[in-house]
Amino acid sequence: MKKITLGLFALLFIGQLSAQKLKISGNLKNLPDGTSIKLIDGMANKPVDSAKSEDGKFTIGAKVENPSIYILLFTPSNSQPTQIPVFVGNDPLEILGDFKETSAIQYKGSANQDLYLAYMKALTPKVQSLFSDKSLAASPAGVSAKDSLTKQIELKETDLTNTLTNLLKANNQSPVSTLFLIQSTNFVTYIKDHVGDLYAILDGPAKKGPFADLIEKSLQSAGMGKVGSVLPEFKQNDVNGKSVSLSSLRGKFVLIDFWASWCGPCRAENPNVVKAFNTYKSKGFTVLGVSLDQDKSKWLEAIKKDGLAWTHVSDLKYWNNEVAVKFGIQSIPANFLIDPNGVIIGKDLRGEDLEKILAANIK
Repeated sequence: MKKITLGLFALLFIGQLSAQKLKISGNLKNLPDGTSIKLIDGMANKPVDSAKSEDGKFTIGAKVENPSIYILLFTPSNSQPTQIPVFVGNDPLEILGDFKETSAIQYKGSANQDLYLAYMKALTPKVQSLFSDKSLAASPAGVSAKDSLTKQIELKETDLTNTLTNLLKANNQSPVSTLFLIQSTNFVTYIKDHVGDLYAILDGPAKKGPFADLIEKSLQSAGMGKVGSVLPEFKQNDVNGKSVSLSSLRGKFVLIDFWASWCGPCRAENPNVVKAFNTYKSKGFTVLGVSLDQDKSKWLEAIKKDGLAWTHVSDLKYWNNEVAVKFGIQSIPANFLIDPNGVIIGKDLRGEDLEKILAANIK
């Protein structure tokens, strides 16, 4: 995912915004008085403002310097929290509707929000359908229909690519386009491999701001991590605070796996990695998990729940994980498979691909 699950696909797209006071006004029926409302920076995963509701109304905002996706976290007393992602631009945003029907909430006053919703309407069903087919293809039930599913997946990836390309061309000045381009690199290999060509479609404001910077840095570091090159050394602390270096695993085939507990596609891919690990761990293969988590307890819980019985490291800096930044990781899951000499022999392996390349290299 870039950085993502399908839910995060909806959360991680943003509009261009200059330094100003961001103001979000809400008027929601059935919103209990005194509900705690936090405005959370979706990229930094940190609260930036808070308010209390009164008569269903609230006003919340922050001083911002860059565009971002924000999450409105509603916590009524004696009730489960509710999250509503909001896409903010350079104008105020008004939120209207019924708190009991958040899917039908209306957003007014923001052209950026309108474009965001248009992108979501066009792309989300295609992404969901693609995920569904890929999940089926990776399951035992999909084995008998593997050939037809593979063809179907190829057609859906082509359709998604064409839809995105047309949207980029029609909205090539908007930073919203930049973010959807970044996110789509996680869903379609062709888009990831041709992100430079697709980025060239964009112009003006679409090539400014943190997400444009992210693409440009990724393009600059594209040479790093190529198959056939040696993966650079790095160190990071494990779950017990002990420093672990990549070189300490020299002599083994190692999958360096970038993931996070909050990443849906990562968690969906974990069973494939576990299967490969259990099959080849006695033959000189291991995994080094690099987590983009921020909450250590959730990181440890996911390791235990998913049965990830290998070494894990993280600096708990979310998307600013120093190893991820060094290697230009802009979406997860992402991985590099290196041989006993540290040479990359595969990258971004999914499903059966990991076991196939291990079978070909480990005799």
